[in-house]
This record gives sequence, C-alpha cells and structure tokens, in this order.
Amino acid sequence: MKHHFFKFLLIPFVTLSMASAQSHFTSYADMCTKTKTDSCPNYSDEVRNLQRVLNADKNLGLHIKEDGKWGKETHTAVVKFQEYYHISPTKGYVGPKTKRLLAKKAKGVKLTKVAKHHSPSLSAKKCYSCYADFRKHVNPRKSYAVFKDNKLLAQAKHKPTYIKVDVSEQRLRFYVDGKVALDSPCTTGAKHKFEPNTKIYRDKRTPMGTFRVKEKIANKRSTIFGDIYVNGKKVYHGDRRKYRGSWKNAKFVGASLKHWMRLTSSGIGLHASKYVKRYPGTNGCIRLPYSVAHTLFAKVDKGTKVKIVR
Repeated sequence: MKHHFFKFLLIPFVTLSMASAQSHFTSYADMCTKTKTDSCPNYSDEVRNLQRVLNADKNLGLHIKEDGKWGKETHTAVVKFQEYYHISPTKGYVGPKTKRLLAKKAKGVKLTKVAKHHSPSLSAKKCYSCYADFRKHVNPRKSYAVFKDNKLLAQAKHKPTYIKVDVSEQRLRFYVDGKVALDSPCTTGAKHKFEPNTKIYRDKRTPMGTFRVKEKIANKRSTIFGDIYVNGKKVYHGDRRKYRGSWKNAKFVGASLKHWMRLTSSGIGLHASKYVKRYPGTNGCIRLPYSVAHTLFAKVDKGTKVKIVR
C-alpha cells in the first residue's frame, strides 16, 4: 500500500516495507538541491532518514552522525554512496537516481515519518496555482521555499522588470510586468556584525532606497573580503584592509561573489552564496541561493531597478 506523508505523523518511527520505503524517499523533492549550501532546504527528519540509510548500508562502512543536519560529513557520505553504486552525476546532492536506490536500501531501516505539509523542499517544488497560493501556504519570514513563475520569467527580456528586497522578511521578489515571477529567501546586512579579527561589532545594514544594477559579473571575487595565505597557510579571514600582519610572501584570495550584480559604488550588490540564512548576517550585500542568483543574473540587465525596503 502506498503511504502518503500526511499519514506519517501517527507514529514517530516505523520499519517501512519496500513499497512504503520507495514511496517515502521518492516523495521527497531533490534533497539538499544542486547548490553548494550548508543550509539544506529539507527538514531535519528527511536528512536524518538519509543519514540512517547511509549508515545501514554495510557496503559503505559509514558511521556519520544521525543528527538531521546537512553538512560536509553527510555530503561526503552521499558522494561515497554515489561513487560505490556508479550514480552519475556524483555531486553529493540527492537527485532522482540516488533517491530511487536509497528507497531500495531503506528496506528494514527505521525511518522517521515526515508530514508532507511540513516539508519546505516540497513547498519549494510544489506547482502553486498562483503567487497568492504560494503566499497562503508559505511563511515568508521562516521558509526557504522559492516561488518561480516560469511563464513570467520567460517574458523578462520583453516586459518591464524590477527587483524588490524586503529586509523585514528577508525575501527578494522579481517582478515582470508588475507581477511576481520569483520570490526567494535572501540574507541582507547585519545590524551588529562581529569582526573576529578586530573583536568589534559594526553596523553593516544594507542601505534602504532605490538603486540600479550597475555591473554584472558572472564569476567575481571580492577585492576586500577574503582569506590571506602566507606560504600556502591561511593566516587571516576577513577585511584585508584590517590585516595587520606582514604582506611578505602573503597572497589574498577574495571571497567568491558568483553572479555578481552591483548596486552601489561602495561595493553593495546581489550575489550567490551558500550561506543564505533567515536573518540579516552579511556585510551589507544581499546573498541569494545559487539557483536563484543564476536565474536572476540571466533575467536582469544593467539599469534594472532594485528597491530595498523594510
């Protein structure tokens, strides 16, 4: 009998049959996505189930923490699983091929029942009938869900467009012909940003107002923030202007700002990041999930209006 997620709240744990295990894993949206991110959009119970099945596979000999947290250890374990079973691409995220095999390997493994309506990954993948439906089912302040209207996005080069960043909700919305074509979580500047090197908290809030996209660079690196290496060893992380060590034999490597869209001459812009949180935390820039930044970069032009509001 095929089980559905809304029934999975009745008992905390259950030993799944082959059929129900297949329904369980294959009902998840692609887990932890194709983006390089520490903040996996799947809920912890889904990640914990993944960890349990990986540990239960005796062919792998894994002993990863079953804590429901996505990170380097779990990512590496998924890569090992994909390599062992010759799953391509071997990227460490759980796509359709990996999910199907995980479902087979889940036979006899105790898995957590996951409520369908609790899954942010499913919310992100659901085909909402309209944007109002998305707003009705998603908490914009907490959710990592992304709304995309592909029909509207396809018209972006031929219709009026602008971007609106809502700092209070930590959401970015891309409008095409006056309608929301894209709604995504973002991370803006922190009110009190701690500098580990100077031990000082500074106001790094993203400026409010209306701006224009001044520059677009697909693979930009910061000229200010990054890491400093001396003879190949990292000795500093942060603002290079505040580095007080010797520059002899030192090399600065700027932080990656992929899909960079500059808004101000002082270095504020939109860019992709693996650190998109649900609270302000940047040095002033606006971080976006990789897939969102990729889409936005392709759809906006220099001169596109960007409104930043609270």
